[in-house]
Amino acid sequence: MLLEIKNLAGGYGRGDVVKGITCQADSGEILCVLGPNGCGKTTLFRLLFGMLPPTAGEVYMDGAAGRELSPRKRARLAAYIPQNHITVFSYTVLELVVMGRASHFSAMEAPGRKDREQALLALEKLGAAHLAGKSYSSLSGGQRQLVLIARAICQSAKILIMDEPAANLDYANRQLLMDVVSELAGKGYCIVMSTHSPENPFSVGHKVLMMKEGRLAAFGVPGKVITPESLEEVYGIPMDVVSVRDRCGKERTICLPVKADGADMERGSS
Repeated sequence: MLLEIKNLAGGYGRGDVVKGITCQADSGEILCVLGPNGCGKTTLFRLLFGMLPPTAGEVYMDGAAGRELSPRKRARLAAYIPQNHITVFSYTVLELVVMGRASHFSAMEAPGRKDREQALLALEKLGAAHLAGKSYSSLSGGQRQLVLIARAICQSAKILIMDEPAANLDYANRQLLMDVVSELAGKGYCIVMSTHSPENPFSVGHKVLMMKEGRLAAFGVPGKVITPESLEEVYGIPMDVVSVRDRCGKERTICLPVKADGADMERGSS
């Protein structure tokens, strides 16, 4: 198992924000993390990366306990992909992706030809090699996400952790991103992705972790875990889970908030 989280707890010194989370994901799997704002998703990711020390439990990456991993070793196992990234300097795309190789050379070394070749290969995997010479700051939101994913691939990590990667993307780029995530899982990467869209686990996820107030609300396969009852428990509003077929005949699952009109409310109260 590439990633195991066992009874993990931790926070910022004023009590735990994450409270006893247990779940796991393996090579080729996509674990979607669902929950409302403030439920602890970002704190969970910081605990995974060792940015915060756990107060209880443990994270295991490829069998190694997180407490025993140096920052360099952890970086070779897991890569972080933020939802938004702004650079102060005008780096080219290739320069930014090469930064993913930092864990492979010492602080006194400069990237070499092999590192640049690995960066170009990572961009090629995502169909983004044509962006190599462009300024990163000039790219669209969707292109930036591809570049950040390429940087993570260049890091040679087995686990890719994405913090709401589609949050600032338009609909077309969200779909492109989901296609890329699926392709990466097909190549053996373990993907952990937080999302505000309950439909994402149905379309790309193998497992889903639902969080509420820092605790585990549910964990398992999307079809069994994401139900009207669990969604209402986590988000606090009534929701339906509906299956439809698109124009190509493929079954799709969507989650819809339910709002009764005045007449329905009167009938329900009578």
